Amino acid sequence: MHTLYWKPSSGSLAPMALLEETGLPYSMVKVDADAGEHKSEAYKRDVHPLGLIPALKLRDGRVMIESAAIVAYLADLAPERQLAPAPNSSDRAFYLQWLVYGAATLYPAYIRFYHPDYHRVREGDDEAVQELALTALNEAWKAVETAFTDGRPFLTGERCTAADIYIAMMALWHPDKKTFKPACPGVDRMQAAVWQRPAAAKALALHAR
Repeated sequence: MHTLYWKPSSGSLAPMALLEETGLPYSMVKVDADAGEHKSEAYKRDVHPLGLIPALKLRDGRVMIESAAIVAYLADLAPERQLAPAPNSSDRAFYLQWLVYGAATLYPAYIRFYHPDYHRVREGDDEAVQELALTALNEAWKAVETAFTDGRPFLTGERCTAADIYIAMMALWHPDKKTFKPACPGVDRMQAAVWQRPAAAKALALHAR
């Protein structure tokens, strides 16, 4: 059985949604981030060396980190659910592209926006850091929107994949929903479709509590 270390309203949403979507047996450990549990010596030693969330303990006892990697790993464990294109499919290239894009481009921009103190050089820099991060976010989302210019419902075509679930999680985090939705209607339709799926909706409900 897998064990997911998670906290509400975090990057653990997509891994939890994948666990629900695949039907794999798993348990959950809710990490008390408000109390600093994730920064404890024990957590860093046994779970995540940087004190971050999420993490996934595998069936052999080893612990896996990085949400995008966890999502891809889980999707491949249940090929019958078709949450990842086949390795010999050209769709696989773009599936991997969007997973890595989420982790390498969108995620860091969100970190800069929501944690400007991590990036300040001087006191009073936070507003400038956030403005730059929001500009970067909006540019980054424009690139995602191009995946839907042919009317496809999901990133690689007609079927929802783990990449859609991962990117849909990130769409929930945008700080300016009023401008985001009209600017990225394809993304908005995709993420709405993802969260209408019963398994993904179950994970989302747990994170909203």
